[in-house]
Amino acid sequence: MLGLKKKSGQIKEKLFDPDVQIEHRKQLLQHLVMDGSKESDAILKSFLEEVAAGNNGESLYNEKQKELTETLRALEEGPMRVGTFIGMEQPGAGPHRARVRLEDGHTVFTAVTEENLILELKRGDEVLLDGQAKAIFAKISLDDDTGEEAQFERLLFGNCIEVSVRGDQRHVFDASQDILDALDRGEVTPNSRLLTCFQRRFAKRVLPAEDGLGSYRFLDRRPLPDVLVERDIGDPPSYMERVVRMVELEMTKPELRRRYKLRRSMMLLLEGISGSGKSFSLLGSIRKIYDVMAEVTGVPVQGLPPRVLRLRPPMVLSKWFGETDRNIDRFFSEAEQLAGEKFLTPEGKEHDLPVIAVMEEIDGLTRTRGQDGIYDRILTTLLERTDPTRQELRDKLILFFGTTNVAHLIDMAFLRRIGGTVEHFGRLSRRSFAEVLDRHLDGLPLGSVNKQKEDDVRRSAVNDLTAWLYSPHGEDRGQVSLHFVGSAVPEIRYRRDFVTAGLVDRAVQQASNLACDAEDFGCDTPGVTPEILRRCFHQQVQAIVRQLRVQNVANYLELPEGVRVQRVEPIEQPAVLPSELLRVACG
Repeated sequence: MLGLKKKSGQIKEKLFDPDVQIEHRKQLLQHLVMDGSKESDAILKSFLEEVAAGNNGESLYNEKQKELTETLRALEEGPMRVGTFIGMEQPGAGPHRARVRLEDGHTVFTAVTEENLILELKRGDEVLLDGQAKAIFAKISLDDDTGEEAQFERLLFGNCIEVSVRGDQRHVFDASQDILDALDRGEVTPNSRLLTCFQRRFAKRVLPAEDGLGSYRFLDRRPLPDVLVERDIGDPPSYMERVVRMVELEMTKPELRRRYKLRRSMMLLLEGISGSGKSFSLLGSIRKIYDVMAEVTGVPVQGLPPRVLRLRPPMVLSKWFGETDRNIDRFFSEAEQLAGEKFLTPEGKEHDLPVIAVMEEIDGLTRTRGQDGIYDRILTTLLERTDPTRQELRDKLILFFGTTNVAHLIDMAFLRRIGGTVEHFGRLSRRSFAEVLDRHLDGLPLGSVNKQKEDDVRRSAVNDLTAWLYSPHGEDRGQVSLHFVGSAVPEIRYRRDFVTAGLVDRAVQQASNLACDAEDFGCDTPGVTPEILRRCFHQQVQAIVRQLRVQNVANYLELPEGVRVQRVEPIEQPAVLPSELLRVACG
């Protein structure tokens, strides 16, 4: 008898064990049914009684039937839906109803059956509804921090607010309870950033303010330019000394400038044709200003924080009406905010460091008023933000540099606002060319047949090229003739009329490349020679001549005031330069 009970217990244990494969359990049960012995019948009877005692067959059937009915109903109604709770309707007869904004933007008035849920819900909560949005089941948390950023404008009637989205588009959204509470605490002001859901027309929450250098959109974080005035700029423009001197006094003797009622901000416009050295001189100025900051603070230039902001038209122009104005406003706000941040040295001393705000190709934003209404708005914003009498500018050490190739297109009011006087960059004079070329040739392998000293070879090359380009009775008979409207006599332009700092750089690079290849092929007298330089300068000038058109000639050549070009005619050039023919004949 004890053996039967033990065997029965083992068999039932296997039948109830979920770890035993179902096929094995089925085979065991089938064996008990088919065996027919008294022992098997007893075990089977005991098993069925235990099943009946633990799981009432009828109740199990009813439970499964209920689950099946609910599954079929869910399939018919579709998936559950998510909505944003707006508020409860006024209580009255019938069930409590809540106003809910669905994902597609539609508003529904749905039932709330749980009293506890009614007390728990607040404006802006996410809720779970049935597929037909007839009832709220529960409050949920989606942990969804995505949406569209908008700017707060003002609080309207009830719980609605006006926001700006995608530029200057104004919309009225419902506000969450979190935003309304923040408004009551004074934490939300015009231009505060909000996270919104455009489809539901709902403002979710307040976004944190942008603080620290990481929030500066226009901050230039590139390494400090390796441009030294003494080493790299042959003929430094006069403005550089004025700017550096101003920064030095502001950082060491600010009270002296205040005695003379001098403002802390400065504005300069650098104007000149492409390649004339505006950007290069600006890089040199930035490096010189950093040198002054390093000297005053005792911190190496590499340890100083970034202080350069750059504004380019593509960075601010937007297809959304009003977005460009907002971007320009942000540029000036960032400059003023950065200028207000104190720099703390390792010794614990505080310093006001200058901010260098560079506005590149400013003519793209400051065209003469009356031509385009949108650009008139942009110009108005610029004039307001560059007003030197504003408190934010008058008390901040900010240096504004504008650059342009076409100063005559800039509105006169902006020219006066940015300083009145324009720093002009034109063609290199004879003296400036010699200094710039000398800087470029310094340290290059120069070809020499008489074993001259390196300085003598360089000086000879510079004198040779300078005379070749600037001698009024040299071999150059003209590169292009310009025909002006109303004038019967064309003007001839020569190689020297095309020479800029950029052209010198390109020509020396081309000559160095040719000399490098010649040495690699086993040239007997390696190095850059005056002959190679002349050929490269001529080719660089001709490359510009081939691009000249009536529409773009002012970008490459200086023209008389008020003239209009009617025709541009290149002058045919010999295949071999006269100086090369002379060298061959003498050789």
